[in-house]
Amino acid sequence: MEVSSRPPSNFDPGNYVEMNDPTTHLPSKVAIQDITTELHCPLCNDWFRDPLMLTCGHNFCQGCIQNYWKMQAKETFCPDCKMLCQYSNCTFNLVLEKLVEKIKKLPLLKGHPQCPEHGENLKLFSKPEGKMICFQCKDARLSMGQSKDFLQISEAVRFFMEELAIYQSQLQTTLKELQSLRTMQKDAIAAYKDITNLIESMEKGMKTLVPRQLISKKLSLGRFRGPIQYIIWKEMQSILSPGPSQLTLDPKTAHPNLVLSKSRTSVSHGDVKQVMPDDPERFDSSVAVLGSKGFTSGKWYWEIEVGKKTKWTLGVVRESIIRKGSCPLTPEQGFWLLRLRNQTDLKALDLPSCSLNLGDLKRVGVYLDYEGGQVSFYNATTMTHLYTFSSIFLEKLFPYLCPCLNDGGENKEPLHIVHPQ
Repeated sequence: MEVSSRPPSNFDPGNYVEMNDPTTHLPSKVAIQDITTELHCPLCNDWFRDPLMLTCGHNFCQGCIQNYWKMQAKETFCPDCKMLCQYSNCTFNLVLEKLVEKIKKLPLLKGHPQCPEHGENLKLFSKPEGKMICFQCKDARLSMGQSKDFLQISEAVRFFMEELAIYQSQLQTTLKELQSLRTMQKDAIAAYKDITNLIESMEKGMKTLVPRQLISKKLSLGRFRGPIQYIIWKEMQSILSPGPSQLTLDPKTAHPNLVLSKSRTSVSHGDVKQVMPDDPERFDSSVAVLGSKGFTSGKWYWEIEVGKKTKWTLGVVRESIIRKGSCPLTPEQGFWLLRLRNQTDLKALDLPSCSLNLGDLKRVGVYLDYEGGQVSFYNATTMTHLYTFSSIFLEKLFPYLCPCLNDGGENKEPLHIVHPQ
């Protein structure tokens, strides 16, 4: 098929000659930008390559218009004015092609990044090569069967911004973990220095107590044969941090089968389901209850009497836990719990769960350090450490008690919050 060559109907040779006449002044940068816009194909937004003028007078790259018509399947019309055009009636616009080559060589265009091989603007990003390329580079690589992983510059910028956001999030998470570890380390050092001051004061006290003074003075029955442990406790209360908390239970959160004492410090499971308002705070599946006080900062310690119960669950939860229906009792869901089953099976409900040595466990101590991200459990009778959870707390936390079913009386004993005397 023969295609003729003729200039565009609106092309003015006088303007072309005047613009390229070395005796005239060079056009302004704004004028050049206006001209370059007209010399870009509307389909690929790049310089015209083998420009083809349709019967309506509009110009497109030959490859661009052919690909466009292939996608239309049936009719060949102008993408701009929608006029039907036959390929046999189209002409190669040689003057436009030469004008593009002339304009591309003007000094005012040298500030734009251009392909050193083809002289075209770099408008694509090749991911395998990690660099910007032009459309001719893309065509050359496709013809050689190389990777098709090309992006527009805007798409490449968005891709790398998303990658950067992921790395930034990972770094922030790592930073929070390091800050939490640093806080825990500082607390450990501070606790050690409290201990050292106490030992020094005891040593000084021992030096002042000479045997003659003990022999010469009568022992006060009320002081030395009375409740010495409570006397010492009262004297030490001012320097203990934290001291045992005066916790009570929140009846609005209690499962309808739970029975709370009048003092709201004990909870047990009853056979009769009570008629209770279905408040959003109330548990309807887990036979559990929360403490009436929540914590958003500070260090807190409390003790729960478990006695001879065969099963129970207790610990700390965040305010937003699921209370209707069931869900996994894991730290990811906002639960940091210790659980007893079958009278001897003691576990920390971590991921994965961790089996623990039960020993003679009658009373459980719970320690919460909000800023330090720590929940620890102890055998409160001997202060033997049982397990520690480490996390980052971002909302209010509450004590959690679940006495479990009474199993026909085998597990009827209540869970009891111990208040210091």
